[in-house]
Parts: sequence; structure tokens; C-alpha cells
Amino acid sequence: MPMSRPLRLLRHCGLALAVGAALAGCAQSPRRSAASEDPCNPVVGAVIGGVAGAVIGGDRHRTRGALLGAGLGALACVAYNYQASQTKTAQQVGDEYRKANNNQLPPAPVVTTYRTETTRPTAKGGDEVTVRSNIEVVPGAKEPLRELREEFVVVDPKGVERSKIAKTPAPAGAGGGAYVSTLQFTFPQGVPPGEYKVQSRLYVNGAPAKTSAVTIQVARLAAGETVVAAIDRMDLR
Repeated sequence: MPMSRPLRLLRHCGLALAVGAALAGCAQSPRRSAASEDPCNPVVGAVIGGVAGAVIGGDRHRTRGALLGAGLGALACVAYNYQASQTKTAQQVGDEYRKANNNQLPPAPVVTTYRTETTRPTAKGGDEVTVRSNIEVVPGAKEPLRELREEFVVVDPKGVERSKIAKTPAPAGAGGGAYVSTLQFTFPQGVPPGEYKVQSRLYVNGAPAKTSAVTIQVARLAAGETVVAAIDRMDLR
């Protein structure tokens, strides 16, 4: 016997609240260790969200609901794609620095440029975001550049760190130079709306050198729109 509309709505609302509570608990749990960068297990989060989302979607939209629920569960477990390329050699950057500084290099490596920007200041769930970094490091006259590391943190509208990643834009022994790096990730379907920040910090030989940040506004659902309505509109055949 088909379930009546009031009972279906009640089931949808109850399950949506249950999913929200489970994911909130996952997001607010303490970090396990410095080596574990994500505040929750991505597999467990996706499974919990996917199963509940499948039920919320009902018989007609079970697959769509599962995908949306899995996106909610993956909010704190973003996957990244990071690439970097060199645009100037250490020699070129060093020569430019000498011309402006009495033909001398600094004793230790110096970051003269570190700036991040995004090509998508606004987004919605399912959109891919790119954060581009411009980096310039002058080689040191006495201390070599042993390590150049870039760290990114995604912060939600409430100021909570949701994910963190650290990458190396320059190979070991590069000495210095200018680099452009790109960090790409996708906001999961169902991600809460609001102003997100991607904060970044550049480290030179293990010590913090420069910081930067970009802001991405994630759009809200349309007025009167429900999670089930959003699922219904998704074309996931």
C-alpha cells in the first residue's frame, strides 16, 4: 500500500534531522592526530550519508538521494588535486633581487611574493573550485633552500577547520625561483551555504614565511526549496 504524503514528509524530515546530527557529530569530533588531516573518516561519512540519503530520496529517487547524502557525509573529507610549475629559475630570481639590493643576495632564502586567488568566488554544491598561488623565493647566499611547503586549510562559515592539506611546490634542491601552484577541489552536494575561506601558509625550511587567503561564497538553496526537491531536480541518470 503506498505511503501517504504526510507520512512520507514525516519520514523525510526525521531522516534529514538524523543525517544532520550524525554529520555534525562527525565534523565536531576532535582530530585524531597531526598525521590525520581530516576530522572524520571519509568512507564512514559517505556510507552513513549515502544510506540515509537513499531513504530520503524514496523509491523514485534512491540513487539521487544516496549521492546527495554521500556528499553531505564528505563535507569534512574533501579530495584535492594539486599541481605546481616553475616560471623562473633560482638564477633569474636571484639576479632580479641583486639589481635592486646592491648586487647582494640575502643570507637566507626570502619569499618576495606569495599571493593566492580563486577563479570562482561564488559556488554551489558540486562545483569545482581552483585556488592559484603565485610564489617567488630568492635563494640565500649562506643558507640553502632545503624545503618549500605550502599548507591549505578549508574553513567553514562558523570558523571550523574542515580539511587540511600540505604540498611541496618546488622539488628538493631547487634553491629558489618563481612558481605557480593550483589547488582544485569540489564542494560536495548538500554542503551548507555561507562564506568559506581557503587559508594558506608558505613554509621555508620548516619555518612559516607568508600567509594568504581567498573567500568563496557558497550559495543557499532557493527560497522554499527542500532537500527532497533538490534531489528531484538532479539529472543523474
